[in-house]
Amino acid sequence: MNSGVLVLNSGFIPLEIRDVKDAICLLVMEKAYPVIETDKYIRSPSVSIRIPSVIALLAYGNYVHKRVKFSRLNVMYRDDLTCQYCGSKFLVSELTVDHLVPRSRWKEAGTPTKWNNVVTACKRCNSIKGNRLITEIGWKILKQPEEPKYLPHLVISYPRAEKMGWLPFCGMNVRLIETIKKQ
Repeated sequence: MNSGVLVLNSGFIPLEIRDVKDAICLLVMEKAYPVIETDKYIRSPSVSIRIPSVIALLAYGNYVHKRVKFSRLNVMYRDDLTCQYCGSKFLVSELTVDHLVPRSRWKEAGTPTKWNNVVTACKRCNSIKGNRLITEIGWKILKQPEEPKYLPHLVISYPRAEKMGWLPFCGMNVRLIETIKKQ
């Protein structure tokens, strides 16, 4: 019951993940139809409904393109979970967000925390850089940071999407992430 149901619009673009109760309500109110069903049922004395894994809304259910919210996680997703100093890919838990112009120097540069002053860094590189500028230690960043125009609306772990049968629907508006480091 707590596994979640992927909700698609009528164009099969993923919009959100709802709990099973909400998905069943949408089915009963005939606002959606099941796309993939599990082998489990919800039963009442008069009705038996298969629990869906994926449902599609009958109405288009447009997803809104809005400005990407500045957050630690969105900075990491913008940089593709890659340390901008050493170029290695990491899990979210192994990454930090580093200020190109360190906070200790904001009076000099007047550069607050904004999209163009932060990059994703692994803990090791961030520790080595400390409160210095990258020019002072001879480093370069992989790409100039800027505000992203678009980030996928849903972030789903690859193992979960695979287990739930959602992979065929995860092309647009979804970012699949690894939850364990590959050896």
